[in-house]
Amino acid sequence: MFRDFYHAFYYSLLIAATVLCILFFKNAQRPFRLLAVLVVLTLLSELTAKYVAYILHNNNMVYHFFTPVEFLFYVLIYQQFFSSKKWNYILWLCFAILVFSEIFNTIFFQPLNVDNTNILILESIFLVAFSLSLFIKISESEYHQHLLKEGIFWFNSAVLFYYAFNILIWGFHSIQVYNLKNPPMFIYNFILVFSGLLYAIYAFATGLNSIAVKKRRLNHE
Repeated sequence: MFRDFYHAFYYSLLIAATVLCILFFKNAQRPFRLLAVLVVLTLLSELTAKYVAYILHNNNMVYHFFTPVEFLFYVLIYQQFFSSKKWNYILWLCFAILVFSEIFNTIFFQPLNVDNTNILILESIFLVAFSLSLFIKISESEYHQHLLKEGIFWFNSAVLFYYAFNILIWGFHSIQVYNLKNPPMFIYNFILVFSGLLYAIYAFATGLNSIAVKKRRLNHE
């Protein structure tokens, strides 16, 4: 888990983010509680992947199952932020497409012992589209008046930058799997660093929301 700087950086930030999300959970609003649960589940998934890798020497199956679960939480989070029938339909349609694609991809293209990069790319495309659409809504709402103090801004920014980068990363990974014999490994170090920062920002966003909710409660007492 901590075999080099990049893995240590990632797992340290993920563990710290998990602890902070648990601490902030009580006062956070529903979408940020869902985000906190997602961070906790991510840590549990990573620990499970480590255990499965130790037993079977291949943990790709864990990510085949976790990716739809992860995307489900994103759908629930964005459902809270959009709060419209049209977006409810779009979000659940995307979830159905991703689940069907995961099953189809596992059967015909990338079985359980192979990285599900096709689905990771599809998930990233969906999340980038959600993020860009939410920024349009934010620009038309009261959030933009105090943008840097809003957890929704930090969460949505993290999703946009990370998953846009993810499309390139997993596209590169697919090329490496099928074509290149000795690919440069630094690209995987980047994803570890960015993944650690992603969960750190999620914890920061949850903390901002928790503090804001607590302040509003005190002002009304």
